[in-house]
Amino acid sequence: MNNAKIMTKKVVVVDVNTSAEKALELMDSKRIKELPVMQNKKYVGLVLYYDILSRDLNRSLKVNEFIKKVPSILPKDSINKTISIMQDSGVGALPVVDEDKKVIGIISDFDILKLLINDRIFDSFKVEDIIIKRFPILRTDDTIGRAQKLAAINRIDNLPVVDNFGKLIAQVTVSDILNYIFEKKLTKTRGKKDMYKEEKSPTEKNIMEIAKAEIPKLNPTLNLRRALELMLNAKIKSGIVVDSNSKPVGILSRLKILDLLSGRNVGESIDLSISGDYDWEFVILVRNEINKRENFLVNSIGIKTIRINVKSIKKVSSNYQINMLAIGKKKINIKADGVSKEMIFEEIMNRFDNALEHLKTTH
Repeated sequence: MNNAKIMTKKVVVVDVNTSAEKALELMDSKRIKELPVMQNKKYVGLVLYYDILSRDLNRSLKVNEFIKKVPSILPKDSINKTISIMQDSGVGALPVVDEDKKVIGIISDFDILKLLINDRIFDSFKVEDIIIKRFPILRTDDTIGRAQKLAAINRIDNLPVVDNFGKLIAQVTVSDILNYIFEKKLTKTRGKKDMYKEEKSPTEKNIMEIAKAEIPKLNPTLNLRRALELMLNAKIKSGIVVDSNSKPVGILSRLKILDLLSGRNVGESIDLSISGDYDWEFVILVRNEINKRENFLVNSIGIKTIRINVKSIKKVSSNYQINMLAIGKKKINIKADGVSKEMIFEEIMNRFDNALEHLKTTH
């Protein structure tokens, strides 16, 4: 399937000279985090919500100060190619352009995941398998400025607020932060000068002024398909994952879920990536086999990265070649070919285990 089949044709765009205030209003009203920017009616880049968040906001800022050079895609491009570009650029939406660089559509991670939600791969994982385990946490005495900085650095949509026992009591979203800061600064600009002499800066105010108690929470053992359904229905880019004691244990984001479909970052402690002519059942097979060996790989021989490439041998019908490169204190490179990807990978893992056994005896 190509992009033309699922792209949203009604696209909100802005000119390079549009004010940041106007861009922010558009993004909030349309509930979008990526906004295509045009110059002379041609696409030149995106404005990202997180980039606006990272700046000291004022009314004089223009869109051209926030442009991120993000590649565009074509209507004829495949969904797989679009997923790959999203992962490379780290953004959740890409503009679709015609031959004249005019924006004719947009595709978001929401569109792709909604299309693929019934794929079997999501039933093979739980939320805890792919959550982001390193994430910022806010305390009740933190300031809005601290929340602004943490959200911008970590580029996540919602920040958990915990009490003194580490239990989740509220959340703060990037929209809440930006709207509050902009509203207060603009009110101060338009009001009488003397009225705000003793008023604190918006960023110095306590985080509980904008925190919300209503929190879409996810269970670590929840089936990934069910979690994705909840996120898509709520139209949230990420959800807070809590344990049985109501303590945050991770963040589940839509872009992280896309990792499964792109074959990237599908390991736990090891940076495991798959490329080439693979299917998602192969991703599950690889992940399970590597995870069985993960403790030894990480703790004993320092493996940090594994790259697997699947290549179709076109001269021989249905034949494949698989190359695996494991990088740590030493490099292990194994290559094999045959008819079935599963059987080839089994052979590679047998050779890999032999190499590990040899390394084990030499340590």
